[in-house]
This record gives sequence, C-alpha cells and structure tokens, in this order.
Amino acid sequence: METYGPKIQEAIKTYMGEAGINATGQTASSVYSNTFETTNSIGIAVGGSKSFTVLHTGRRKGAKAPPSTSIEAWMEAKGIGPSSDKKLKSAAFLIARAIGKNGYKGRNISYQASLRIMNALLRDSSAAYIKDIEQHLKNSTSKNVN
Repeated sequence: METYGPKIQEAIKTYMGEAGINATGQTASSVYSNTFETTNSIGIAVGGSKSFTVLHTGRRKGAKAPPSTSIEAWMEAKGIGPSSDKKLKSAAFLIARAIGKNGYKGRNISYQASLRIMNALLRDSSAAYIKDIEQHLKNSTSKNVN
C-alpha cells in the first residue's frame, strides 16, 4: 500500500490539472495520502484542504455560502469575470450566494483519478500477491518435508 499511496496522490493532482479543476495549484498541492492498517484491513486514506473536500464531495443545498473572497480569487486565477474590481466582487458574491442556496455537486476526484491508473495498480498488486503466495508455499513446504 505504501507504494500505491503516492501514485494515487499524483494521479489526483494530474487529473485536477487536466480537468481544469485547479486554478492556482494550491488545492492540488494540499492533496495527501496515508496508508493505514487495522486488524481486518489495510488501505489508503486520501485527503486535502477544505477546498479539495468541497470539490470532491460537494456542498449541500441550503448550506452557508462559501466566502466570496475565495470565489473572487478563483475567478482572478481562472481569468474569468468582470475586469473592474467592484464588479468582480459583486459577481463573486452572487456566485457564492448561489452555491450556498443551490449547493454544489462534488466531482469524486479520487475515483476519477484512480480509474486512470487502476489497471497498472491491479497488475502491480496482483504480481506482488502472487510473489507473496509463492514465498509462503515455498516456506511452508520446506518446513514440512519428512
């Protein structure tokens, strides 16, 4: 799992750039992966900044509007919106209010990014699993020879 965490993390960052989700690069830079192990399972936890979480999972309808300053910074980074500062602030406020009122459907970024590298991950993990089984069989048969 420790091998796959960074691969998934990088796939997410690449996907965000290619999909045009990441305006300034800060959200993609916030993405991290941690491997974990419990008594019943092992896995990879992926997370990031609050912006990443909202982009990934969405925002419920009727929730508090996001700060208009964040929308303003996003608009400037994307090069969209009115050119005057006053109109930009007004447009950002209206967009933030609409997001608060109507919500935002998340993009399930981790899933979309993982789809791109899944075949390679499956191939690698299958090979590693087969190698582990072969080693286990080799060790168990060498100990039980009479």
